[in-house]
Amino acid sequence: MTSNFSVARVALVAVAATCVALVIAALLVVALRPSAPLHEESTPEGVVQRYLLAYEAGDLAAVRDYTVDGESRQLCNPESLGSGQLDIQLVRSTASGSRASVHARIEGGDSTILPLLDGSSYEDVFELRMAQDRWLIERMPWQVGLCTEKELGY
Repeated sequence: MTSNFSVARVALVAVAATCVALVIAALLVVALRPSAPLHEESTPEGVVQRYLLAYEAGDLAAVRDYTVDGESRQLCNPESLGSGQLDIQLVRSTASGSRASVHARIEGGDSTILPLLDGSSYEDVFELRMAQDRWLIERMPWQVGLCTEKELGY
């Protein structure tokens, strides 16, 4: 004959095992999600993607190469360059003549650890213009941006 205590213990172990399995499954889904396809470098989306990849890798020279007047710009947020994987998704883009806008969703916090609990995200815009027969970023979100001295307040 089994006691109520051992039945409760078995039920508790089953619930705990189910919770652990769900957490592991959620982490696997997040870790194994496919990355966005790489757009052609000749498109505004491709320029923004490559800019973000260079920023993520800490390659300031490449970051400056994708911006208008890049050599005269400084980091808006020096701690963020090369600080790891960015959680930015390209949402949509519009182009008209020599101007383009790429809208991106920027996730706040560390959504890779607690993706379901972190609800802070917002949309921002990369503005590009055609210069020297290629797209260059003229304005970008400050978190991943290069600022002029005027923008920095110097």
